[in-house]
Amino acid sequence: MSIVYLIFVLLTAYFSYRYDSIEEYDSHKQHRLWLMCGYLICLTGFSYGLGGDKFVYMDEFEFYPSTFSEAFEYIVTGLLTRGQMPLWTLVNIFCKTIFDSFYAVQLLQSAAINIAVCYIVSKYTHRYFLFLLLYFFSLKYFIFNCEVMREGFALAIMMIGMHGYMNGRKWLFYVLLPFALMFHISAIITILFPFINFKLSWKTLYIAIVLSFVFWLASDLVMGKILSLAFGGQGAFAAKVMFYSLQASSIFGYLRYLLTYLIFPFIIMYFMILDETDVEMKRIRIKLTSYMVVLAVIAVSIYPLARFYNYVQIFYLCMFADFLFVLLRKYEHLVIRVGTSICTILLMFWFYFSHYETTNTYYYDFFYPYTCILNENKGVYFRSVAHDEATNPQVTDKNTRDIE
Repeated sequence: MSIVYLIFVLLTAYFSYRYDSIEEYDSHKQHRLWLMCGYLICLTGFSYGLGGDKFVYMDEFEFYPSTFSEAFEYIVTGLLTRGQMPLWTLVNIFCKTIFDSFYAVQLLQSAAINIAVCYIVSKYTHRYFLFLLLYFFSLKYFIFNCEVMREGFALAIMMIGMHGYMNGRKWLFYVLLPFALMFHISAIITILFPFINFKLSWKTLYIAIVLSFVFWLASDLVMGKILSLAFGGQGAFAAKVMFYSLQASSIFGYLRYLLTYLIFPFIIMYFMILDETDVEMKRIRIKLTSYMVVLAVIAVSIYPLARFYNYVQIFYLCMFADFLFVLLRKYEHLVIRVGTSICTILLMFWFYFSHYETTNTYYYDFFYPYTCILNENKGVYFRSVAHDEATNPQVTDKNTRDIE
């Protein structure tokens, strides 16, 4: 069944060759974009046991009521015991009531995130299909569709809200924010978006690196304060705060995250600002890069908060697609551009090979081979075991904070 991946890659690569160089509006190009959007929706919408977190959602779905009369009780229970926000619970109850199938949930979620992604792509880059290849091979497609399903709804909503804010419809951002928060609390980080917009230069990168290092060194103290507050609370949110507060990264982990989230993305996005000739698009790219820098400093210094970076990932990949497209067309700073591209891609593939000892599998095994609803093979449940290992790591001095 994994041939469906190959078909997507070959089609997208052909469309990239055929259409990505077209700068003006082209109806055929638009049609192919939404054709591939539909393909992506169906790919995960009709999958079975693809990913790790999805097994948790599948198991929980069996306990949702088949009527809205018990909705309030389950909203409260989900909020207190699992930290799940009300709109996610309502989506599950709706699908249980109408379809009695978790497949309806994953199809609805896949449609929400991928339609939002493709809409943003159509507004922020002409390299639609090169972006889709990056979206696929960086595994962000699989993460947003199979791992962070609750957050996927929030991401879809806030990408549209952020797009509206940057294009003169600020009201749309503020209207959509509460809905995003009602799907996933991580959307709280977008509250910073309207207030972040600063002048960018190479000095900005140096300052961000220094700040991230200082915050990383001080993170034990900061997270210790947060942890003390968590001990005074009860329920799922307090438990999650305690879990994340105790996680730490070594100096080597810090350096890896620094390259992944800050240094290479800054180089890519900054060059795309310098290359942009449209005044309005340059303004938008400056704002997005400013926001990326803030989220990157948070992600690098306090890695458990790296999921906040998801709220800028699609905009960053749009600029990365442009960066790769002009790579060999511009000779200025060619060594830096090529080196950055190669290193960024190598870091993407490095992520594939995170190893799980209990099942002797790697991160890519969560998504390969493809498993479809036409063959509900229980053999894929090794992914659930690997997911348990990933979310309950062995405690060592290297990955646990020493908090007094």
